[in-house]
Amino acid sequence: MKPKGGPETIGSIVNAVLLERGFLAPVREWGVVNDWAKIVGNKLASVTECDRVENGVLFVRVVSAPWRQELSYVKHKILESIRQQTPCTTITDIVFF
Repeated sequence: MKPKGGPETIGSIVNAVLLERGFLAPVREWGVVNDWAKIVGNKLASVTECDRVENGVLFVRVVSAPWRQELSYVKHKILESIRQQTPCTTITDIVFF
């Protein structure tokens, strides 16, 4: 029988420490940068490079102006994918450059 208030998982301890120190949001944002190809798929990942996150804005390099225009049409779908596939809730916009 598990004692009341049993042991915490390592993941919950790490999340609590990151949250307490103010690092949880940046860690989750960098998770989006690292998982970019998984989030958008191989086709879009082949023409983009996730660069950085600043103040809730994800900056993504694009190989050409036509691709940049095309991505602007699906920006809301990419943001939705980020929310569904990652624990990150702080990215609110994407800038393609």
